[in-house]
Amino acid sequence: MWFFIVFTQLLAVMTSVLLCWFVKPKTTAAKAALITVVFIINNVALIYGLTEFWGERFHVYLVVSILQGFMLYAALLTAVLAGVYALTLKQKPRPRAIRAFAMVIYVSIVGLAIFNAYSPVVHRLTVTINKPLDKPMDIALVSDTHLGRWFGNRQIKKMVSLIDAQHPDVVVIAGDIMNDNTIAYDNTNMHEQLSKLKAPLGVYATLGNHDYFGYDQQITQAVEEAGIKALDNESVLLDDSVWLVGRSDDIDRTRLSADELLTQVETEKPVIFLEHRPSAMDEVSALPVDLHLSGHTHGGQIFPLTLLMDWLKPLNYGSKKIADTQFLVTSGYGIGPVPFRLGTRSEIWIITLQSGV
Repeated sequence: MWFFIVFTQLLAVMTSVLLCWFVKPKTTAAKAALITVVFIINNVALIYGLTEFWGERFHVYLVVSILQGFMLYAALLTAVLAGVYALTLKQKPRPRAIRAFAMVIYVSIVGLAIFNAYSPVVHRLTVTINKPLDKPMDIALVSDTHLGRWFGNRQIKKMVSLIDAQHPDVVVIAGDIMNDNTIAYDNTNMHEQLSKLKAPLGVYATLGNHDYFGYDQQITQAVEEAGIKALDNESVLLDDSVWLVGRSDDIDRTRLSADELLTQVETEKPVIFLEHRPSAMDEVSALPVDLHLSGHTHGGQIFPLTLLMDWLKPLNYGSKKIADTQFLVTSGYGIGPVPFRLGTRSEIWIITLQSGV
């Protein structure tokens, strides 16, 4: 908590400096008023957020903070581009033009971050395995939908449309289906849209950490009422040819080990392992698992976390083969606590599983 208190004051100082440069207050009183307003807004947002730490009120605080962070990005880009312009054309900087340019850059950054969050793309991956499979199987992977106040019916409708257009054989959801609870889901009747998600071999899901914040039973019930089978440390045989194993999130103390779960299946057949986090890569790669699907990381979601998490995690985003197991970590379809993506984009994966023997 102390981190956020200190961070908020530093953020207010930075914002005050940038706004004073941009607005150019003509008097000391005007400058003092501007700085006071910035500190009041930041600390009101902080107090409001801390009344529901890590809850929806705290998410509002995060939005206010991130919007100010984007101001720093805009200022740095403006400084660099203005410097390049002055050096290249040998002209003196024009303060008014630079400030106008800074505003354009800031609006562009915020617009891009919102566009990336709400305009999903479809990626494809072909995985060739060393086990017999009569015909290829297309799997649609969705993760981290975080259904809630800022991400609901419109986004579900778009997700269903995008998946239907790809004609997958099966759809899997790798956790964090809802953003902590079912309140917004119930209040806006998201069930009507989510129940339209269909596939010939079914739709399956595992729960993520945000699904375990006290509403796991309600979320499981809501998911299953929408026609989606929640795989809670269990497996299902798809088309009599491919095993889909679903494991609960790390936060579940009763979850089984990957080795225990594989005792439920015939490992001479292709095995797909579905869970929320890519935290068990060493454990899973030592087992006869052909494809491991997960999410959770959001790919970092917002720069510079996109780079930091690449350095800190063995696989923050994308695909990687370890031993005989193909891993795929999606950055997710939803947005989590804030409606921004910068350096990542909302996405769906279509994986074609085929035999090489």
